[in-house]
Amino acid sequence: VREARIAAAKAQQLLEVVAGRKRNKQMEVGGLVITKAFYGSEKAVNKQADSEESSDDLASQVIDVTIPLNFLVNDLGQLKLHEGVKKSGIMGFCDPCPSEPKKLLIEYTCGDRNYKVVVDDCEQLLIPQEAHRV
Repeated sequence: VREARIAAAKAQQLLEVVAGRKRNKQMEVGGLVITKAFYGSEKAVNKQADSEESSDDLASQVIDVTIPLNFLVNDLGQLKLHEGVKKSGIMGFCDPCPSEPKKLLIEYTCGDRNYKVVVDDCEQLLIPQEAHRV
């Protein structure tokens, strides 16, 4: 797990410049901006979704994937993750807790509205969606 986290961190460094450029472009046009995203243990992600604070115990069970998800936002201001594909295989992700069920929490803005969604590991995701509005 430690090596996977190091590899994910290196991948995120490679994505960071382009992800930042894409994020800034989306901010200028009032498009999709991922503000917070965590991937990991179902229990830890659910607790992360319910609270603003994170404990060290929870932090070891999730990985921050805000950068890689901003990188994946397309020019139309959409993010699509395909069904049946484990999210740990996405560049900049890793599996922080092997053999446990995992979820992905995403908080995002589009225009001046806030959204939040939690999906299962192999579940399809297409954002933005009005159903995710908070």
